[in-house]
Amino acid sequence: MWINGRKGARFQKAEFRESNEALGNPGCGWYHVYPFVIRVPSELSLEETKLCISDISRDERLVLVRIDIGDFRAGDIPAEALEDIFRIFDLFHISQKQMILRFTYDSVGKGMEREPQDISIVKRHMNQLGKLICRFASDILVLQGIFVGSWGEMHHSKFLTVFHMSELLGCLYRAVGDSCYLAVRTPEQWRSIMACARTDPALKKRVGLFNDGMFGSPTDLGTYQAVSRQEELEWQSRSVASVPNGGEAVADERPVRCRQAVEEMAKMHLCYLNSSYQQEQLDYWKKERVALPGCWKGISGYEYIGRHLGSRFVICDAKAHGGQMEIVIENCGFSRLYEEAECFLVWEEKSGRTGRRRIDANASEWESGKKTILRIPLPDTGKEAEESRVFFQMRRKNDGRSLRFANQGAGDRVLLGILKYR
Repeated sequence: MWINGRKGARFQKAEFRESNEALGNPGCGWYHVYPFVIRVPSELSLEETKLCISDISRDERLVLVRIDIGDFRAGDIPAEALEDIFRIFDLFHISQKQMILRFTYDSVGKGMEREPQDISIVKRHMNQLGKLICRFASDILVLQGIFVGSWGEMHHSKFLTVFHMSELLGCLYRAVGDSCYLAVRTPEQWRSIMACARTDPALKKRVGLFNDGMFGSPTDLGTYQAVSRQEELEWQSRSVASVPNGGEAVADERPVRCRQAVEEMAKMHLCYLNSSYQQEQLDYWKKERVALPGCWKGISGYEYIGRHLGSRFVICDAKAHGGQMEIVIENCGFSRLYEEAECFLVWEEKSGRTGRRRIDANASEWESGKKTILRIPLPDTGKEAEESRVFFQMRRKNDGRSLRFANQGAGDRVLLGILKYR
């Protein structure tokens, strides 16, 4: 046998089993809501906020930061208020919490009354805040909404005609560029905006959905109105797989069982979900046990859902032949990876010599529920090497942080196997 140009070498692959561990990767998971109301003179108490962040959900890496700017609906956002918003962003940056961000003019359900009278003011606010958003882009997963509607949820607003929505989403996109993803409230809003002649075609690859009425009724509290629920789920499965989607689960007359929720969340490609609302539904999942074999047997529905939000990569197999290594990777999560990542082949020789080579692979293309096969050249080990342990590693591009795989025993890398030369 010839491997890597050396006669007699053989590859002994590792044992690949999925773990049920929470991986703690960025860009996915449960979140809490942190609401702020910006006023001048400032009433913002960052000390109270610091205590809140330190005491609640230490293990949650995502937060939904909702910022009410309704006091400025008649004109520009003053410098003092912008400084308060900067301090909020910086606080979550320091706390290493990734933000789902939403700006609103209303925090009490009176969007029509509290939003600006003219769309030009909303646009000015978007342009003012765009610079701050770009500055903290690496800390922001997605920017929800277009500032209008009750709680910023794109309902009960005078600016929800197709023309107005296209204008506002286009303005927001120009203000933040590709620095973060955007999201609208319903599939019909998404389709209407994208069909508008004024809409930048590039937005199709940047805009997802936030569903804050999940399971609340057959239409998810009005989320689905144009066509049937099943048709909308199938549409989401096809059309918004490449962008972050999330929201809140709301119990209807009785809670939804984990099995149904998982099937629908996979079609929605969910990567984030509220961990405090609605408690009746969440408590039901916490008590429910998953009836699946293997590593998931007996785990709670809440844990199972949480550990499948976003991407969840498992290496299923690895083999070597003809100077190449073939690696099979399955994405068991509900969605793709939305972080730019770099993949590496790492090897450690028995002598202690180590090496690493970047792999030409785009992990954001590894689809949910499917397997991907990578074919890469074997490591170029030293001629004196007797054997080498070979690993697969993935890191976030912007900060080099390891992105964990869901293989048993994996830390910041997965053992593929051992190359033996003698």
